[in-house]
Amino acid sequence: MVTVAFVLDLSNGWLGGVNYYRNLLTAISRYESDSIRVKVFLPKGQNIDAFRDLSKDIEFVSLSFPARWTLPWFVRKLWMKFLHEDRFLARHLRHHGIDVLSHAPDSVRCPGVKSIAWIPDFQHKYLPDFFSNEELSRRDAGFERMAVCMDKVILSSETAQADFITYYPLYKEKACVLRFAPVLDFGLRNQTHEIAKKYGTEGKFFFLPNQYWKHKNHKIVLQALRILKEEGKFVRVVSTGNTSDYRAPGHFAALEAFVKEYELGDRYLILGMIPYADVQALAEMSLGYINPSFFEGWSTTVEEAKYRGKPILLSDLKVHREQAPVKGVFFDPNNAEDLAKKMWDLWQQPPTNEDVDVLKRANEEALQKFARDYCAIVQSF
Repeated sequence: MVTVAFVLDLSNGWLGGVNYYRNLLTAISRYESDSIRVKVFLPKGQNIDAFRDLSKDIEFVSLSFPARWTLPWFVRKLWMKFLHEDRFLARHLRHHGIDVLSHAPDSVRCPGVKSIAWIPDFQHKYLPDFFSNEELSRRDAGFERMAVCMDKVILSSETAQADFITYYPLYKEKACVLRFAPVLDFGLRNQTHEIAKKYGTEGKFFFLPNQYWKHKNHKIVLQALRILKEEGKFVRVVSTGNTSDYRAPGHFAALEAFVKEYELGDRYLILGMIPYADVQALAEMSLGYINPSFFEGWSTTVEEAKYRGKPILLSDLKVHREQAPVKGVFFDPNNAEDLAKKMWDLWQQPPTNEDVDVLKRANEEALQKFARDYCAIVQSF
């Protein structure tokens, strides 16, 4: 049996990352617990609420990292900067019998432990204007260190793998594709009435569960709603997700101002961050999803739509084509009229109810494959 470590920091507000690790750890726990033993290391003081239901199968370890500005902190930073090694973390991993460090957090080696990096996407290469020069340099340097120092590098799609090989051709043998699958709760179908009352979402709506980062392109949805309003057509969208974008602090306020200026408040409902169980219930209630993003590594929204049997309006990206949702309708993410037309076409169609047992089985098969593919990567050393 291989003992695998994850070192997670849940304090950065990246909900997509939390959901990704929940999905992966759940898949391993359900289907590969006889092959992989998992230990999750968290900085001291962080709680495990997001993973508490997995605590029977996965060991959680509280780790005290050296306090900032102390001598051990400086020594660790120097080792990491100049030798690309984290001897502090390596010592703790070896003490706990770790064979493989998965999704290594700092793109540096841990001597005595095999290390796997994860690069979700190369967004900064395609959308450099969404990043500061400092962040562009940091990402380039970090990704290059991953290519050089890590034993393997996980990419979330074949699209991302092709990018990796383009940028780091000398290390193409390290690239591994691991397409993730979502853990869905189909039992929430029975709670839709209570959720509708809680959030005021009675009636028909499209669901947009993306964080309010600028590249997620919420603006095109608002522009499409404005066009539909001017044409006398009523369509409603319900949105959830973190409203903060550290790279563009005024972004969400600008979207709110657009909603107010064109009086779209009855057509665009912003719920912000809500419990994930409620997000899943809203998805069940919806007519279908929208993902207007300018860039994705492997979209959770698209995967959820696929395994819920829901239609999805999605931006015409290479990776979205790779995900191949059966009920997907692609649109130009720069063309609000294109989106408005396709929203209205789908709005007028009667809802379809897929057999829940068929959907459950497809979701379980996808999770099994996710776990099996991951197991093959960590056992390949």
